[in-house]
Amino acid sequence: MAIYTVERLLEEESLKGIRLASGRAGISREIANVNIIDNPDTYDWLSAGDFLLSTGYIFRDDPQIQRRLVRELADIGCSGLGIKTRRYLENVPACMIEEAERLGFPLVEIPYHYALSQVSNVINNAIFKREDTQLKKLIHIHNTLTQCALEGGGLEKIARIVSPLVRNPLIIVDSKWRLLAYSDMPENPKPLKSHLYLRKKERVFPQSFIKDVPREFGEFTKSIKRRYPDANGDVVCRILPVAADKSIYGYLVVWETVCKMTSMEYMALESCGTTVALERVKARQIEEIKHHLRQDFFDDLIQGRIESVNAASSLAEIHYMDVRKKYVCMLTKVSDPGTGPDPEGDGPQERDTFLQYKERLIAVIEDISYERRRETVSIHRGNLIITFIRIHREELGQKMSSLLGEFVTAVYDAAVRAYPKAAVSIALGKPSPDFMEISKSYMQAKEALRISEQIDEGQHISYYEELMVYRLINSVQSRECLDEFCSNAIGRLCEYDEQNNTSLVETLEQYFQCNSNISTAARKMFLHRNTFIYRIEKIKGILGSELKDPEELLELQMGLHIMKVLKTLPRDSVQRPEAPGAEE
Repeated sequence: MAIYTVERLLEEESLKGIRLASGRAGISREIANVNIIDNPDTYDWLSAGDFLLSTGYIFRDDPQIQRRLVRELADIGCSGLGIKTRRYLENVPACMIEEAERLGFPLVEIPYHYALSQVSNVINNAIFKREDTQLKKLIHIHNTLTQCALEGGGLEKIARIVSPLVRNPLIIVDSKWRLLAYSDMPENPKPLKSHLYLRKKERVFPQSFIKDVPREFGEFTKSIKRRYPDANGDVVCRILPVAADKSIYGYLVVWETVCKMTSMEYMALESCGTTVALERVKARQIEEIKHHLRQDFFDDLIQGRIESVNAASSLAEIHYMDVRKKYVCMLTKVSDPGTGPDPEGDGPQERDTFLQYKERLIAVIEDISYERRRETVSIHRGNLIITFIRIHREELGQKMSSLLGEFVTAVYDAAVRAYPKAAVSIALGKPSPDFMEISKSYMQAKEALRISEQIDEGQHISYYEELMVYRLINSVQSRECLDEFCSNAIGRLCEYDEQNNTSLVETLEQYFQCNSNISTAARKMFLHRNTFIYRIEKIKGILGSELKDPEELLELQMGLHIMKVLKTLPRDSVQRPEAPGAEE
């Protein structure tokens, strides 16, 4: 039933003859209550939505009080003032008409033959009928949702039931804004699927939309309004928390594109929030059980202890993974150079701080994944964030540095911006050809982290597939053999640097890294191009090489790689090959 307004009062058949004297701009104001005003100083007793009735006796001879009365009632938010004429006032005073017109405040002239109680009864009956209708609707909404909950209809069914009740599309998300359920409407001019990323258990809205939404239940006093950007006009969204025991379990988002919500729709939404909260509490209890299973599942997964796809299938689905898909493992190592979260801290405060740090870092990875349309699942172990990135079948032949380079760089940059005190390094393994072999990708990423720390090039992102040379060098058992190779290849250049305090070894390395491009290498070393050319000529003279022969170039590059590995090995780490036939 529509709200009862001043306009509807003027249309009452039982009150023929009443007319609007002024304030037409306000005739759509809702009348929530009716009262009789007989004292000009009773403003504190009035409320917004009150429609006042008066004979005019209290202000009949004072234009100043007449103007003030109109202003005060308008400021309070009253819906209008009905004045009975031909008793104390011949007509509605001109100054009141003028003031009411200026403020858009309805003044209604009531003919003499109507008693004020008669007008009051008509209004009260209309309000009662509306409230009775509302009460019946609320009871119907409550019973419908309760029945749905008892029958175990789930969130999808709840969304389908509530969407018509709020007369707009409805989206239900969890506390991290991942999709739980939604229901669109045929008459929606801006269909949900055309504007939102609607994929179960994945983020629906971008960070820019949700960043200011309160995360604590106490910060909500009512539903809040947000605008979702759209080229053809922003979409108004009404957001209500799904809460229980002062904890937020998710949010209801009304996509207000079909019609503007009224108080009845808000009541329906609140009832929906209560029902969804019960569903989420049950889900949370189940999640606590799943959490323990999750810990065991991921530990078994990265350790390669899962024996069959069938055993992994249901658990993987619970944890937002698909055994039919391909994944690559990314490790993000967070460590603190001095003042940030300490992964080795023994105190509970240090452990809690570091735990919060890791959870925020996972949130950063989730944001980047959402923005770049990458499906990822992240967990943390110790000072590592372990992220499983889904790789599409057609992407399998590509190098990870080319395929995921921008994604990984975005994660690193965002992490550094958010936590400048922490040292962050990232490494990727190779895609696992089979879900059961994800542990190989995990071990490869760990090896890439180890090697990148070993060679200490100052690079914070490494790819296992690009470190094969260092793996080959590390496999050589004899330190003596490595020393000899390095000395033969670049020994003279190292001696020259040491004796003359120069950096020719670094110059040669940069020359190779830039594919012999003089200009690029000079820029990276902040040198003038001619200075760099001079250094290269000096290197050629010391080595007795024109740096053109492929075999010589390979030896020089291997020598540079070996030099980095040797710096990390203790001098007494010489392992000589055992003689043939020696016992193990």
